[in-house]
Amino acid sequence: MPVHLVSESLGGIPNPTLVLAALGGITAYGLKIATGGRKSIWEREWAGKLIMVVAPPEPTTFALLHALLHLPSPPQILYLPPLPSPLPASLLTILHTLKIASTNPAAQLHCEPLPPTVSGVRDFVRKWSSPHKGTTGEEGRRVDAIVLGGGWECSATPFTDNERAALLQEGDGEKKWTVHQHHFHLVTSLLPSLLKAPAERDVRIVSLVSPAYSAAIPRLEKQLADPSSTGKEPGPLERAGADGLTTFFMNAHFRLILDALASASYSQRAAPDPSVPVPEMKKVEVTSNIKALSVVMPWARDEVVRPILGIWGWGWLWLLIYPLVLLFTPGPGMAVQSVLHALSAPVLYDEDRKTLSKGTGENEKTEGEKSEKKEGGRRKAEDDPRRAGIRQGDTVRDCAVIE
Repeated sequence: MPVHLVSESLGGIPNPTLVLAALGGITAYGLKIATGGRKSIWEREWAGKLIMVVAPPEPTTFALLHALLHLPSPPQILYLPPLPSPLPASLLTILHTLKIASTNPAAQLHCEPLPPTVSGVRDFVRKWSSPHKGTTGEEGRRVDAIVLGGGWECSATPFTDNERAALLQEGDGEKKWTVHQHHFHLVTSLLPSLLKAPAERDVRIVSLVSPAYSAAIPRLEKQLADPSSTGKEPGPLERAGADGLTTFFMNAHFRLILDALASASYSQRAAPDPSVPVPEMKKVEVTSNIKALSVVMPWARDEVVRPILGIWGWGWLWLLIYPLVLLFTPGPGMAVQSVLHALSAPVLYDEDRKTLSKGTGENEKTEGEKSEKKEGGRRKAEDDPRRAGIRQGDTVRDCAVIE
């Protein structure tokens, strides 16, 4: 019996040692829970909706696809890896495994290659904008969310490195875009299709940002102060941080474009007289139903920690520090919780956020109602203005909006 084997093996160990081992295990487990981050508590009705996931094949990407497929009402998922056609058999095997692992028949996962080239984006947008007759409505194909991954890692994983090397060896002479160029041209090419959606439809564009974005700020300030200074070659952490700042700027650009288009379409102001000069800048009065959001990713093991340490294989050094990595870093399932929060959290308006920040209505509740709002000594997310929802241009980290 296993119980007898365990008792015999532990019989010669002193009781104080067993107590210390138990306390150490409990401490490690509590530390693991504390460093894992929050879980997304919001649920959204995704049935009949579609999410585009544009990200390289990485553990976090696969965890996001797995989480979306196992939602109570899963959406249709179109995964667009930035790889040339034909896709590698190993990637197709992983995606097929993720699809058959979902027991919900409504869960659908489709995959199409989307190489970061002019022809790749052009061909995809042409196919997307030309559906078969009778298969879509007047507004065309439906898109409810776009997740833009890639560029937040400190370095590409070996799997992605091999595929990018194959992409560069195509020999067609076509220039390959950077991650941000790829995302920018894809979103702007899809804008005509996105703008056909009804104004009440909530569409979200979620961009993933490196957790090391602050590491690039000192170097950027130095370059702004002295443009001629070059300095030493930036490391993987600084390069990822610079990409994160670029993602923030790109999302701010998206927000201005989307809100300006919404103001031009839905503004209630009278049309200005073209013969009269307008001395002041145009004001953006309407928030677009297409939200541009940023998500600061955690310190993921394979995408951030390993590149910093420069360890790829399963050598003795990685095996030695792997217990600490497991203890202090979140797994792929926890790393995507902030992405799920950005996708599913309700939309807050100015009145809602003011009400939450002032605590309106909290004083009118009885003590019994207040106690029911407690969960393990913590306030519910509905009472926290940072976790209660999202607005246009918000940045999410650890399932909460940050400034």
